[in-house]
Amino acid sequence: MTTPPPHARVSDTQDTLTSAVRPAPGSDHPVCVIGPLFLDVVMTGLRHAPRPGEEQWVDQCAIMAGGCANQAVALARLELPVTLRSYLGTDQAGRLVRTHLEAEDIDLGSCPEVPTQSVTVSLSFDGDRAMTTAGSDESPTLDGVQTTPSAVVADLRAVETGRAALEHWSTQAHPPVVLGDVGWDDTERWDPADLDPLDLVHVFVPNEVEAQRYTRTRSPHDAARALAERVPLAVVTCGPQGVVAVSEGQEISLPAAPVTPLDPTGAGDSFSAGLLWGLAHRLSLRGALSFASLTAACTLRAPGGSANAPRLPHVAQLARSLELPDGYDLSFLDLISS
Repeated sequence: MTTPPPHARVSDTQDTLTSAVRPAPGSDHPVCVIGPLFLDVVMTGLRHAPRPGEEQWVDQCAIMAGGCANQAVALARLELPVTLRSYLGTDQAGRLVRTHLEAEDIDLGSCPEVPTQSVTVSLSFDGDRAMTTAGSDESPTLDGVQTTPSAVVADLRAVETGRAALEHWSTQAHPPVVLGDVGWDDTERWDPADLDPLDLVHVFVPNEVEAQRYTRTRSPHDAARALAERVPLAVVTCGPQGVVAVSEGQEISLPAAPVTPLDPTGAGDSFSAGLLWGLAHRLSLRGALSFASLTAACTLRAPGGSANAPRLPHVAQLARSLELPDGYDLSFLDLISS
């Protein structure tokens, strides 16, 4: 096991992050995750894309709660208090999801019950995945959340439907930090109006394709700069190319952690959870991105999204075991017990 060079643990003294992006989670003010909820069946190791009439055998399969549960479980395993706002099925699939989430100590008191749980089958191959889903991607609004959360993790559609609650909470003494993302646009119109809810978002974390298409730019750097004109912190994830972040004129590019990906399911959700953890623990922007990147890297190394979300010692262990590229700030290691 290698030891990171001493300079890698020094925080970035040029950090300019505003307090608006730094939540203060606690038992009375948890992180609220809102979105659609699924039972995920994830299979890895396919030799090629599925073909009609053909059966492939694989050696790894995982069954777990998916959708917004990926973010909720990732946050909970990083020891942040989490409440979930989603539809939870009363059928057998829903009972499996409930059991999984209760085992992670996630508060389900804000989850309305529905008869049938949505289910997704995810097949991973060639570093990507194909998914088939039965059910709905609908989620309830934020109006049913009784306590003002310290942070809200949501896609832009949920941000818009939760506008009334978010605007109310924004008047409180400690308004929540809103971390938003955006899904794939099946119409491929990439209508800039889809980004209108950014007026309620503090941290925006799209991937490079989403960011470039919505901003009509040709690089993740240009996309991050354009988005940073609308939110305090714009973070564009670039898969194996790493991540680009812009905030208050500060721009940071960080290479991806050098791990061999087995299954990308949930890696982006783990990244967002790690980023929120870093912001909540007052890390510099570089430090928060470093922790987030390593949290995502842990998820990449085994099949399944929420089932493979790492705990704090796992992230620390990976950080200490890798020969990391220049630019990583490992000051977060001082906050994690061995």
